[in-house]
Amino acid sequence: MKKIIAMLFVVSLIVACAGAPPPPQLPPPPPEDNPNAGPELTVAIPELFSPDPDIIEDTITITIGVSHPVPIRDWQIEINRRIAGQAAPRQEPEQQGRQRQGGQRGAGQRSRSFFENSGTGNPPAEWKWNRKRTTGEMVQSATDYHFVLTVSDFYDNNTRYEGIISTDVLVVRDGDLLRIVVPSIVFPPNASDFALLNEEDRRSNNRVLSLIARALNRFDDYRVMVEGHANPTTPPGRQRDIEETGSATVIGLRPLSEARAKAVVDHLVNNNGINSERLSSTGMGGTRTVAAYNDADENWKNRRVEFILQR
Repeated sequence: MKKIIAMLFVVSLIVACAGAPPPPQLPPPPPEDNPNAGPELTVAIPELFSPDPDIIEDTITITIGVSHPVPIRDWQIEINRRIAGQAAPRQEPEQQGRQRQGGQRGAGQRSRSFFENSGTGNPPAEWKWNRKRTTGEMVQSATDYHFVLTVSDFYDNNTRYEGIISTDVLVVRDGDLLRIVVPSIVFPPNASDFALLNEEDRRSNNRVLSLIARALNRFDDYRVMVEGHANPTTPPGRQRDIEETGSATVIGLRPLSEARAKAVVDHLVNNNGINSERLSSTGMGGTRTVAAYNDADENWKNRRVEFILQR
């Protein structure tokens, strides 16, 4: 019996020293002829994503179809916030031939992806996203997100599809209040007059403010305080105080944000039919930031308009 136990111990020791077997290797390219073209993609994104903040696992479903004469090797999805002023991406698949695009970022995209997902073989026919960043942060209200799908075959032929995920207004309960936070309203530099914007930004603002008006109409028995917020460019202290109040030649963050909040109120009243008696406005300047002023990846969130709903 002792000999058997010893032999079993030696066998176990040899197996343990040998370690786990190496991971399986990808199979070689299939014998079919190289098509020298990327897969044909059919992608359908809902026109407006209306996530419910009270439903933790609320998701958007994007349908994906792939047609290709050879097997698909892998796919990758990348989602980033679309920055105001950037041209809208193409809504049709763009054939890339043999050029490998997966994992590369185009000019003008942010350095950190909002969300990434990938897999081997064909992408899911119905791909679901819970509207959260990889870190758990939820999407922003009335904001466009750049959706990129790259699908590759075993010959490195790939196709890149680009589209837009547009989110609806998110009404979040905050104690006895309701709060809407919108960072996507565009203003001219150091000004509040929407008329100074280019046509594309004015059109974007009209769409965003129409969504906000629709949300406010659902709560027509609430009064609404419109708060303007700005992103400071200096650390707290004397310089920040000067930046907040302004000078004879430079408008301060507080009066600027107040003028912008008033511009939003005027637009809602004059263009969207919201009763002016329900609305009031104020400017907070850079006194209530949600990100560090010098965080280039996140400080865009400081420049926002908040709508505080109270009975």
